[in-house]
Amino acid sequence: MKRFVVMKENDMVATALTNLKKHEVANIFTPDNNHIKDLQALEDIPYGNKIALCDLKSGQKIVKCGGIIGQCTEPIKTGELVHIHNVKSLIADIPVSFKKEIMRQMNICSKEGN
Repeated sequence: MKRFVVMKENDMVATALTNLKKHEVANIFTPDNNHIKDLQALEDIPYGNKIALCDLKSGQKIVKCGGIIGQCTEPIKTGELVHIHNVKSLIADIPVSFKKEIMRQMNICSKEGN
């Protein structure tokens, strides 16, 4: 079982409690261990990272733990990885060089290919 946890009912993302490979099924649970749903990963989702629970539009604010954690910089499909390559922090301005290094280490490509 590939478990993910969603903290609040209105959350748009769930956090990986294990590594998930592309095309594997993510089993989404509440903190009380109630199964919510299953969805297929459209790409690898490493442990501790977020998967989109619904389609998100470019510019849309993302909710996790009941609060806004950032804003989509491009459309994100249900089952895709939600991370710095497709989300802008509304709190900190992460330098492009840092983003590129994080993406390199995680083997993440943006839709633009960089």
